Amino acid sequence: MSVSALPASVTTALSRLSKAQQDVLASAPAEMKPFLEAQFKMTQEQQLGEWITKMMKGDHEQATSVLRNTAG
Repeated sequence: MSVSALPASVTTALSRLSKAQQDVLASAPAEMKPFLEAQFKMTQEQQLGEWITKMMKGDHEQATSVLRNTAG
């Protein structure tokens, strides 16, 4: 599975900053904004990776269960 195969609503939701993140950026000094934006982006990418991993693990467990049930 690739990120491009994810529904647009998922990737769009994960690419937006939350209200709390927007508030932090708005109140941050100008020299900190690029760092904070990069940090927020990295966190979002990590969450997306974890989500994809969980989906793939679920698919694997389901396929393994089917194989076990048909082999026994």
